[in-house]
Amino acid sequence: MPLVRPIIPSYTLGVLTIAYILSYLDRQILGLLVEPMKQDLDLTDIQIGLLQGFSFAIVLAAAGLPLGRLVDTGNRVRIAAAGIAFWSIMTAACGFAGNFEALLLCRAGVALGEAALTPAAYSLISDLFPIRRRGFAMGIFSSGAFIGAGLSLVLGATVLHQSLGTDSAFLLPGMQYAWQLVFVVIGLPGIAVAVWTASLREPARHSEATSNPAPAAAEIRTFFGGNRIEFAGLYFGLALAAIQSYSYSAWVPSVLIRTFHMPPIAVGFSLGPIFIACSVSGLIFGAVLGDALVGRGVTAGRPILMSAGALAASLFTAALPFAPTLSTAFAVISAAAFFSTIVVANGPPALQDITPSRMRGVASAVGVMIVTLIGMGLGPTLVGFVGQKIIADPNEISIALSIVSTVALVVSSSLAFLASLHYKLKPDSAAARAA
Repeated sequence: MPLVRPIIPSYTLGVLTIAYILSYLDRQILGLLVEPMKQDLDLTDIQIGLLQGFSFAIVLAAAGLPLGRLVDTGNRVRIAAAGIAFWSIMTAACGFAGNFEALLLCRAGVALGEAALTPAAYSLISDLFPIRRRGFAMGIFSSGAFIGAGLSLVLGATVLHQSLGTDSAFLLPGMQYAWQLVFVVIGLPGIAVAVWTASLREPARHSEATSNPAPAAAEIRTFFGGNRIEFAGLYFGLALAAIQSYSYSAWVPSVLIRTFHMPPIAVGFSLGPIFIACSVSGLIFGAVLGDALVGRGVTAGRPILMSAGALAASLFTAALPFAPTLSTAFAVISAAAFFSTIVVANGPPALQDITPSRMRGVASAVGVMIVTLIGMGLGPTLVGFVGQKIIADPNEISIALSIVSTVALVVSSSLAFLASLHYKLKPDSAAARAA
């Protein structure tokens, strides 16, 4: 009788988290490479904005729904592995792009591949971990986003620190510029991670999913329509909190450069570790506390924490323009990052807890779509609009960032609180908690 390898949940979670780190590293690496890319390829700010934000968000969101449906009906491990391999190849391909059109196509490919990982990972984690540990497990996974984003700042600063006039002997055929090599260096390791992910075993879906693993579209519409208040509160609460997160990633470097005259290299080396440390600690704290509340019978513990975290973060985003010194600004930024990630720590498990096992891929994909379109697609652009059209002073970008972030977080807190008033566990989650 052949031996069957046991599924080790923590091992699977570790592999998925490493993949998530790579996804955000590949996604955010453009941040500190903007200036050399603009100079070498003669790009405009609008073209850079398309590469980093709106076009990426559109592809990520559009691909999420069909891939989420596929997650609910297919092999989640294979879907995740295929997505990792595809976005890694497309990231490496960015290193051979010689014009805007080629870069845009490659970035669209990166977004398409990344759209597969999150729905697959959330569904896998929900089946691997009981409800009392689900928040912590998803917090570990979500930390990959902030580690990857922070590493992209550090790596970008390292590239800027080195001479961009790299000897052509170090470049691959088809390359002209040093920054092109960065895409290949960060893209190729993803192929190995894809193979690693493909080696994972697919866990059994919860009992509710095994009898009919493919819910009809009408059944999905009925379920979401009957629970529209809590889903809308959670989805848009997360999306508005994401406005602050994406806006901070996009504009805090500019605040430090314009207000405190920090060199871009110093910004990368200082801000990257701060984002990683504060965001990851906020995620773990929020996840552990959420699990503890649910374990003690506080059914709506997760959305309550989302509301409290967003409200606390808003106090610090409001204070940013009034920071008198660089050290004070770093303290305010750190606190905002810590409390805002409490929202991220509790949003995904809160959605999974109230969604039947058979629909979790679709539920996650809808969440990714809404958060991506509003958070990534709207947040940084809105800050730029407020700064240029309303504040009308580029040196006061911190005011625009503060206004957009604070308003978004206050509304996020209100929506999460509304969701908590209607929040109820689905039968499989309730049974798991009782057990």
